[in-house]
Amino acid sequence: MPGISVLMPCWNAGPYLRSSVDSVVSQLSDQDELIVQDACSTDGSAEVLDAAAAANSGVSVRHEPDGGQSDALNRALRRARNDLICWVNADDLLLPGALDAVRAAISGHGAVPDLVVGAWQMLAPDGQVIRRHPAAALERGRLLVWGCYAFSGAVLIRRDMLVACGGFTENLHYVMDFDLMLKLADTAADQLVIDHSLAALRFHTTAKSSTCGTRFLTEAFGVRWRGLRGPREVVRAAAGSALHAVGVATLLLRYAPTYSRLRRKATSS
Repeated sequence: MPGISVLMPCWNAGPYLRSSVDSVVSQLSDQDELIVQDACSTDGSAEVLDAAAAANSGVSVRHEPDGGQSDALNRALRRARNDLICWVNADDLLLPGALDAVRAAISGHGAVPDLVVGAWQMLAPDGQVIRRHPAAALERGRLLVWGCYAFSGAVLIRRDMLVACGGFTENLHYVMDFDLMLKLADTAADQLVIDHSLAALRFHTTAKSSTCGTRFLTEAFGVRWRGLRGPREVVRAAAGSALHAVGVATLLLRYAPTYSRLRRKATSS
């Protein structure tokens, strides 16, 4: 069974960091590791991380300036020693039983796949579940239209495949996950999809997804329209860009607690 290396980029993660670290550490086997790349946080995050590393030999922390989230991820990747890579941001969570579910699925599969893709959740700042998203294999056409319908924290990648894809594109600061998923959709022939919620994305007002919508849109446009293959993909990219623009404009409304409660009530009636 392959060991799992969980990469965690961090910069001033604030009140969410401890629960994020704990969600990973509580699931590590003896061969797994949590590799944290901290960009010299100044809000107390560094102390939280150092305490976690002192308490658990499977946690490795490095504090140094970086060129952004993608650079931090690549630095962490270079430190990783295991064959399977998971990426969890410092304000997100691995859900209970996630790594055990991955191990069981790989054991039943009979070989280490290129990717493991699981279900995921969107959480409010207080931990309430806003959305539940099913697991689905990465498909290029679907990604062009819908963007990241998978969540990076619920996608585990074979290390040699991630390296062969070039790792994380360092001139992207907002949609490096979308860029990587498009590459993986082209190259990952063996995708193991498991019906288990592996990770949770925490939606809060200080997250980049909440505060930098137009920058996400601009970067995603460039990634989406790069290397299109024929008229059908042009149509999909155009539809995807339009849907993304609408999504950015309505983001705060769609993930507001009141809207989410009304939506759940409407869909259950």
